[in-house]
Amino acid sequence: MRIVVNGEEAGTKEKGCALCGATWGGWYEEVEGERLFFCCHVCAREFINMLNKLKQATGWDRVDELVINGDYYRGRNCEARHGERSLSFYVKFGEDAEVTTFRILSENH
Repeated sequence: MRIVVNGEEAGTKEKGCALCGATWGGWYEEVEGERLFFCCHVCAREFINMLNKLKQATGWDRVDELVINGDYYRGRNCEARHGERSLSFYVKFGEDAEVTTFRILSENH
């Protein structure tokens, strides 16, 4: 899965956390068969919860590309791609890494 966070490729220790782009920390999670880097366990949980919510909303079995813009306080505007299909959405998390807001902005089949 290709991941871009605030304009920069992410998901490895060198490139930054798959959710927030930070390079500190050292948490790794297996996500869709890939070992992704996260700065902390909270970002990892938020990312996985967001991915599960996205798959539930779309019925997709995987995500090929995920572009994330924003931060914890303002929320994140995202675009996900699966093959030729794409979905733009807004997501915000609560204190326990749960998805508190998930709003579809546009969909392209």
